[in-house]
This record gives sequence, structure tokens and C-alpha cells, in this order.
Amino acid sequence: MPGEPVRVVVFDPIPPEEWSYDVEAGILAARRVELVLPSGPVATRQEIRDADVVIVTGIRPLDGPTIRTLRRCIGILCYSIGMDKVDGAAAAVAGIPVRNVPDYCTEEVSDHALALLLAAERRLTAFAELAASGQWDVVGRPENESIRRLRGQTLGILGAGRIGSKVARKARAFGFRTIAFDPYISSTEDPEIELVPLPDLLGQADALVLCASLNDGSRGLLGWNEFAQLRPGVILVNVARGALIDEAALAEALGSGRVGLAALDVRSPEPPAKGADPLAGLPNVIQTPHIAALSREAREDLRRMAGEIVLQMLESSGRIPSTAVDQTA
Repeated sequence: MPGEPVRVVVFDPIPPEEWSYDVEAGILAARRVELVLPSGPVATRQEIRDADVVIVTGIRPLDGPTIRTLRRCIGILCYSIGMDKVDGAAAAVAGIPVRNVPDYCTEEVSDHALALLLAAERRLTAFAELAASGQWDVVGRPENESIRRLRGQTLGILGAGRIGSKVARKARAFGFRTIAFDPYISSTEDPEIELVPLPDLLGQADALVLCASLNDGSRGLLGWNEFAQLRPGVILVNVARGALIDEAALAEALGSGRVGLAALDVRSPEPPAKGADPLAGLPNVIQTPHIAALSREAREDLRRMAGEIVLQMLESSGRIPSTAVDQTA
């Protein structure tokens, strides 16, 4: 509306002692756009009603009833690669486009996937704990029999987008053959990634890496039926979203040896519920607390890219003037 200030509201701000929005605020202020960080849930409900753009960090889900309160919103930005914290169907009904920040941590997440894969393949944490306790005589340890040469193994990747493709390229440096399942693409730019149906991938893979997005079609992608199709002793790595896996089914597969070891950066829920975690205490599980995207460079890229994408949304909607050069002038 003419004359009204243009405002971007963070729906669920990361606490100030953990995060700063100075970069985004500076990028927006240069175009006379205000960044608002509400002080709590009550203030949030009031502020987002008249927000031009809403940013969702993922601490809390932006649900349908809340989306329906938005009176002038022209876009929702997920402060992440994943978009599962926003009710996409409700946003579509409201005519509000939802975007993410797709490229800020591709290197970091793919690196972390390889770190978990190598740690699992080499049973690194088990041997590190033995060494830390002073146990250097490992002859006859059961872990010795489970370690395999990497070169010649088949790595199955679920989700062959930016991160999945990077994982494949990096894994091939260790001698893995790479195959992938992705129902949303028919070809890749990487000729060394063979796209196969999910049953074929499950039956051929010596190790699996999950890089898929979480949506209604992928939730519970690996369940009882899928685990039953795996080769015995397969390595499973998840750097995407915890809800891609039925964790009760995974616990059974870990107990039976169908999955030799699971290396997980993500869980569902996060953190796992105390007293109700099906993977608690299992010796063949490696976990990190959802840190795959972390690096100083990734944080800088996220802040800068988020600010730039918000400006693009505001320009395309006409809320602020476009800075694009008129090529016809």
C-alpha cells in the first residue's frame, strides 16, 4: 500500500546470544526496508499480520492458521535449504510464494555426509573410544570384521540435487560407484550418477546417504519394507531430515544387522524424546546434533543470501522499486 513502510518480520528469531541479523538488517536498510525481530510469541502474532515478507528460521513451524492471518504478505522465506517448517499448501491457497536459501551450505553438508560415511565405514568412533580408554590391543574385535575397502563399493544417494550431486562427486574420489534415486528429476548433469528406481538402489547399495527434501511424498521414505530390501550390513547416513526415516524400523534393522551402522546428523524429533528414543543406547549409531551446515563461511553466505532474496521478492512484487537496468533505454 502506497506510503506504508516496507517491513520484513522474522517469525521465530534465533536468540540474540546465538545469532545476529545485522547483515540482513543492513542489506534491507539500504533499500529502506525494516527488519523486525519480535520479542515473543504475542508480539510475533501482531507483527506478522502486516509483514510484507515473513522469514521462518525453523525453530517453530509456520502453520496454516497463522498463514491465514497474513494481510499483506507477498512472500515467505525459509532461512534454510529445507522448507518443511512452512505449511506449503496453506501458503499456496493464500497465494504466497515460499522460497528457501538453496546454496549457502552445499559444500558443508556434503562434506559432513562424507565425514559421517567414512567414520561409519572405518568404525571410527568405536576405535577412538578404545584408544581413549587405553585399549590398543584390538585383535579379534568384532569391528575388525565389519570394515570393508571403500573402493569398489556402491553408494546409493536418495536425492540427487545440489547436495546429493556433491556427495556423489566427493565419494567417487574414494572409489565409490554412485547411483541415485530422485523422483523429481529424469537426468543429472553428472554422467557418473546413474538414476535408478528405489528398489534397485536399495538392493545394490553398500552404503546409503539421504539428501532428499522432506515433503508429504518423502516422509517415512525408509520404513520396514525398504529396510527389508537392503543388503545385510549396509551403512546408512542421513544429513537431510530425520522424518525421512521410520526410526522404529531403523532400530529393528540395526538390531538384526540389516543396517550395520547408522550415522545421523538429523533426527525426528530433535532432540530425541527422552525415554522414547528407539535408537537410544544402540552401539551401532553415530550421531551429531544437526551441525552439517555449520561453518563461518556458510553463516556469512546465509545472512547475505537471505537479505538478497528478500529484496528480490519485494522487487518482483512491486513493494520496492527494481534496481534492474533497463536494457531498452
